[in-house]
Amino acid sequence: MKKRFVLGIALFFITLAIPALVRASAPPSKCEDTDKDCIEFEQLLDAQQPDKVISRYEAAKTAPYSAAARRYIGDAYLLLASREDITPEQELGYYQKALEVKHFIAYMGLYFFYVQKDEEKALGFLREYVKTGPKDTVPYVILGESELNKKHYELADAYLREGKKVAHAHSPRVDWLLFQANYLMGNHQFAGEMFESAVTTGTFEKEAKALSSDVRFEGIGDRPEFRKHRGLFKAAPAVSNP
Repeated sequence: MKKRFVLGIALFFITLAIPALVRASAPPSKCEDTDKDCIEFEQLLDAQQPDKVISRYEAAKTAPYSAAARRYIGDAYLLLASREDITPEQELGYYQKALEVKHFIAYMGLYFFYVQKDEEKALGFLREYVKTGPKDTVPYVILGESELNKKHYELADAYLREGKKVAHAHSPRVDWLLFQANYLMGNHQFAGEMFESAVTTGTFEKEAKALSSDVRFEGIGDRPEFRKHRGLFKAAPAVSNP
């Protein structure tokens, strides 16, 4: 559980694991020159000492910490939550503490904490996360795919479009899910555009061939938006998707 969350947020913390000299070409600090708390927390995390950040913070919780300093406090809680030598109760507590300082990516940790026990509860944390407007495509894609599987196509489309908007690069997976949601909503032109974008990577050929066995996509290869890709769809008896 912790390992999956660590993988999910690795890009957020990768710079913390790189010695300061290696990061010399990057901006030297995310802190204002006068923000002593932020600078101290940044240095402690560079030294891989999240415990000291938390001890320092918990000794003076009411101090007027800046947003940048609170981000480092939140990072420290999440690093503690990723440790293998803690109990599930401690892990959960660290996520909750991170949320107290408005480090909203902790909702991702709560999602992974609960997803195998109670998927709907886990998804609820992602719904809270996206309310904060994260510049992270992952929660939108998870929610979009979940709603697609529930046949809530308009809601799936809304989540997936937002995920595409915040994506930092082309995401064939998002385009593939958008294709399905929009095709099933009857938005065939946009669905065709998303299909084209997804399959140009060659990633979804197997999935495309399987579509004709789903009655909801029956005859897709005959539609003008998809006719040139007819060869990707195999002829197979369509079956109902309950």
